[in-house]
Amino acid sequence: MSAVEVIGFALTLLAIGLATRGNILTWPLQIAASLLYVYLFFRVNLFGESALQLIYAVIAGYGWLNWRKLKTPNSTPPISSLSLKEGLVLNSIGVLLLICVAQLQVQFLPTDVPYLDSGVFIFGLLAQWMQAKKKIENWLYWIVLDFISAGIYWYKDLHLTALLYLILTCMAVWGWRQWRTIKL
Repeated sequence: MSAVEVIGFALTLLAIGLATRGNILTWPLQIAASLLYVYLFFRVNLFGESALQLIYAVIAGYGWLNWRKLKTPNSTPPISSLSLKEGLVLNSIGVLLLICVAQLQVQFLPTDVPYLDSGVFIFGLLAQWMQAKKKIENWLYWIVLDFISAGIYWYKDLHLTALLYLILTCMAVWGWRQWRTIKL
C-alpha cells in the first residue's frame, strides 16, 4: 500500500460522496484522485484503467464546466434519463469499442486481464460522461463497474483500492437512490 493509493482512496471517497449529493466540488476532487490513479494503475500494468483515469480527469473538467454554466448561483443541471435510443447507441458503441481495445491490449501490451480492463475502460468513459450530463443511469453503470473493478484490484494486490471500489459500489447504489428521489 503506497501513499499514492491512500491519498487516492480518500479523495475518491470524498468526491463520490459529493457526487451523490449533486455537489459541484465533486469535480476538482475527481480530477486530483484520477491523476493519482493514473500513476498507480500504470505501475501495475492496468494500462486501460490508467488511460481511463486520465480521461476521467479530462471529463471531470468538462463536468465541472457543464455544472458551472448555469446562470443561477449554486445550481447544477437537472437530473434526466437516457432515451431508449441513446441507451442502445451508447451500449452498442461500448461493446464494439471494448472488443477493439481488448484486441489492441492483447496484441501490444503486457496485461493479463485485457477484456476486463478494456470493459472497465470503455464503459467507465460512458458512465463518467453520463455523470457529467447528469443522466441517472450513470449510477447503474458505476454499480457494475465498481464491483468488477474491485475484483481486478484484489487480483492485482491493490487491496486498499479493491476495498475502495467495494465502498464505491455501495455509494453508487446510494447515489442512484438519491438521484431517483430527486428526479421523481
